Amino acid sequence: MTKIKNFDDYRALVDVVKMHDYRYFRLNCPTISDEEYDAMYFALQEYEEQHADEILPDSPTQQCYSENGNGKRTVARRTACLSMKKLHDAKSVVKYLRAQQKAANINGKGTEVDVEWKFDGETVSLVYRRGRLSEATYGHGKELFGIDCLDHMKYVNGVEGYVEQWKDEDRVELRGEVIISLEEFARYSKAGKSPRSTSNGIMSKKEAVPSECIHLEFHPFRLIADGVTLHYYAMDELAYRGFLTCGFVEQIDLGKSDDELTQDVERIVCTAEVEREKMPYPTDGLVFKFDNYDYYDRFGQTDHDAKYNCAFKFRPVFKAVTTYRGHHTTVGEKTGKVTYVADFDEVEMNGHRFAHANCGSERTFLQKCLTPGCKIEVSLHGDVIVCVDRKIEDEPAIDENLIIEEKPIIEEESIAIDEEPLVIDESEIVLHPEPHVIEQDINQSQEPEVESESTPQPKPKRKRNYPQVGEPTLREEREDNTARRTDGKLSVKKVFAGALAVLMAASMFVVVLAFAGAALFFLPMMGDVVKK
Repeated sequence: MTKIKNFDDYRALVDVVKMHDYRYFRLNCPTISDEEYDAMYFALQEYEEQHADEILPDSPTQQCYSENGNGKRTVARRTACLSMKKLHDAKSVVKYLRAQQKAANINGKGTEVDVEWKFDGETVSLVYRRGRLSEATYGHGKELFGIDCLDHMKYVNGVEGYVEQWKDEDRVELRGEVIISLEEFARYSKAGKSPRSTSNGIMSKKEAVPSECIHLEFHPFRLIADGVTLHYYAMDELAYRGFLTCGFVEQIDLGKSDDELTQDVERIVCTAEVEREKMPYPTDGLVFKFDNYDYYDRFGQTDHDAKYNCAFKFRPVFKAVTTYRGHHTTVGEKTGKVTYVADFDEVEMNGHRFAHANCGSERTFLQKCLTPGCKIEVSLHGDVIVCVDRKIEDEPAIDENLIIEEKPIIEEESIAIDEEPLVIDESEIVLHPEPHVIEQDINQSQEPEVESESTPQPKPKRKRNYPQVGEPTLREEREDNTARRTDGKLSVKKVFAGALAVLMAASMFVVVLAFAGAALFFLPMMGDVVKK
């Protein structure tokens, strides 16, 4: 461990630690290990405890922050405080957990997923060094810094300033949610405020107000310390140390099939939606989190979400219909982002009155197609956040003429009645040989016609193609065709037989000529023999 002998060594070590802070938090390129950094940091703490009158104001133990544009102090963090994926049905939750399990190459058998309540407030990170609370920041995002709120957290319920069991730990980090109970909110609330906006408003103040901070509570949902690997036992230890946890709902095993997991998630969600009405805190869903901390590095992260957990958002319970009046915009203090806010007639939901709703970016706001004076539906998502769900369109007027045109009505003028007998093509008679269908049509044609203006006229039947006098019938045509095909076959046979007869005749002629030639050759010779 680094030892500081005098003030000059202390001054030099302060500069060295500040340099390493800059390289780690700003440049993201540390040159020493965490153990070496912690040794120097604790050496500063030890010297300052023994020489309180020599503490430098720019020491990392006293001021590890910078001033932002609003005069608030930003404190460097080792890891980003990210959000989580929001889901709205059980199948999506199971699909997400399976995807992370597959990506991290984790065996499902024996892998536990913890289910706990999702409180809606302000996310805060607490850092304990040697058991003493040394840092407190709020805000989440991919940036490696947060807004300093150490003075605020000293008055928040559920925050321990010193933990005896952690006096030998170099660094212990707690991440949790700062919320206000519904009972305290009913006492402290102001018109138009919600529990979430109330807690965020108290924490965002530049100077801590003790009379307001005492209404808040801190509920940790993550413990980051050496040797801690299981989330369930970590939360159990925090509850034993006097901290207020978010509360476990249930634990599920990924070794089951997808259908079984889906049924378990649906059962847990249905039970939670009933029990949340009895919860003393504002909650907007459930958190599904892998129990083993060793898997968290395998899952990775995005710029916005950490992949080791996901959130199931409850369906809105409180809804109201009001009249839209217009909108105004707000500019974020840290990001400068423009946010559109809808203004509408004041409505009461969950015992509180609301007249404004955050609509997000310009693109999201324009997609709602809101016009002043139109009716809109607003709701409390998670019972805490008021949102504009949709624009209520006026009921379309019923066009009776349009309905009449859709009916199968044929005007009398369009019906051409032919006195000649109606016929059906012979091909149709072959394709539809059922006699009862033809008989039914004939019987229907014999019924008397009743003319009425309101009754649609029947369609004219097709003409039956009966042959006229002098024209050949179908049977005669078929016989003629058969005779033609037969005559064709006979003519081929005759030609073949004729050719065969000619060939045989030619052969006999050749044979006769051969015998005649032989006779003419041998007869003179035989005559000479006879003379001799």
